[in-house]
Amino acid sequence: MFKKRIVIAGVLGAGLFSAQALADGWGPCETIGGTHSFNVFLEKDLNDPSQNRAGTTVTDFADWNLGGNYYHATCQCPDDTSQTAYTYFKAVSPIRDVIDVSGIQYYKVNDNIAFAAQVRLAGGVGKYFQVPFNDISNGARDRGGCKGNESANWGSGSVGKLSLYIVRPFVGETDIPNTQLVDVYATMSAGSYSQPVTSVYISGRVTVSQSCALDSGNLEIDLGEYASSDFKDRKGAKPDGVTVYTKELQFKCANVSDGIKVFLRIEGKANDNDPNAIDVGSPDVGVIVESAQGILIPNDASSMQEMAVSPLVDDIHRVAKTKISAYPISTTGALPAGGNYEGVATLRVEVE
Repeated sequence: MFKKRIVIAGVLGAGLFSAQALADGWGPCETIGGTHSFNVFLEKDLNDPSQNRAGTTVTDFADWNLGGNYYHATCQCPDDTSQTAYTYFKAVSPIRDVIDVSGIQYYKVNDNIAFAAQVRLAGGVGKYFQVPFNDISNGARDRGGCKGNESANWGSGSVGKLSLYIVRPFVGETDIPNTQLVDVYATMSAGSYSQPVTSVYISGRVTVSQSCALDSGNLEIDLGEYASSDFKDRKGAKPDGVTVYTKELQFKCANVSDGIKVFLRIEGKANDNDPNAIDVGSPDVGVIVESAQGILIPNDASSMQEMAVSPLVDDIHRVAKTKISAYPISTTGALPAGGNYEGVATLRVEVE
């Protein structure tokens, strides 16, 4: 008899719990027609090559806004149409390769990069929340997903932000395969979810900017001293007793891929009487800069010297080398006035 009482009490307890759940009536939401997909194509440049280092984070690196790409959902609601409730959301990533940086979860999409995501919730909130999040109310108490409201537009998941984490430095660009990054769930009863209402997929590529810097910094060339008579009647030619200055230039280049060509050219004010020569402040004297392939004509994009490029010397750097020669010439054949002359030119490196 005692055992029967225990059994009856257990059955009554379960019946009371079930009755309470049914009385509440609120439950999870599902997208009509199945989980809605937001497809984000990402094509971004990492403009600062110094950020291309393992462990670097770039906050708000990219965003997406697919507004207008709405979906429709239906939720479990009580039949009493006078009852209203908030809609709650949670967002998680199906990616299991996660890197935690100060409490922010970055999801690895390939061997080089990982992304942290923020999703903007619509409704009465209109704010971004860091993934993962759980049981965040949309701030609107209504019957938006209940029977009779199936035509309402849902937009949560259509807008978001991405922060970048460099797992391993890369050269040139890294491709992002089509990757399911975030799943967003909705419910009218906090903690009760079924299937994602939407999934966010990303694909595309991230490209790092390429740079080359002269190892020695600024380059100064002293072309020596000459008598004015050394230039007389030598238009377009070197003066008598000329000294040709020759220098090997070495550039440290970041993010230059295999097979990429690196070229050197000259920019600066050209002499008014000889466009091949750099102006040094005298109409009668200019400076010629030559490479192994001939004169580097100032400001002429087709006048370039291809440089020799080394294999990688570390994760992202190569060395580009070339030799140049510089010497003065007479640009008019006239006797130049005495004095100190100087000119400025820029060494421009182009990557192709």
